[in-house]
Amino acid sequence: MVHLAAQAGVRYSLENPHAYVESNLVGFLNVLEAAGTGVEHLVYASSSSVYGANTRLPFSVHDHVDHPLSLYAATKKANELMAHSYSHLYGLPGTGLRFFTVYGPWGRPDMALFMFTRAILEGRPIQVFNDGPDARDFTYIDDIVEGVVRA
Repeated sequence: MVHLAAQAGVRYSLENPHAYVESNLVGFLNVLEAAGTGVEHLVYASSSSVYGANTRLPFSVHDHVDHPLSLYAATKKANELMAHSYSHLYGLPGTGLRFFTVYGPWGRPDMALFMFTRAILEGRPIQVFNDGPDARDFTYIDDIVEGVVRA
């Protein structure tokens, strides 16, 4: 666990909420509709952000995720509900994978991991958000790819 700034995707959802609704809701509906044309099992990306206000650690897939703390998290929770509905209505099996801060060589430059590294290499102080109490798990992209393939 590493202390870091607020998740970049969550911050951006405050600046541009329509982008998240368009991508995560409308875009995912299009994926579900397309999957109905012959996909045997839909594996899709969700987010650890759906755990929202949960305080019990470690998180569990059995935890209730009814209290998202960002629009981003709410749209990912909505994706899970949409996938569940499509599974029930159309017999489309689905597995949602809740990723925890994926990083790798092609990561977004606005991610805290890269901002911190850049600041350290340049001898600048690290900008800490929310007074610094936040903690986050990181998952390397190669591990994510392996998990998706196995799912």
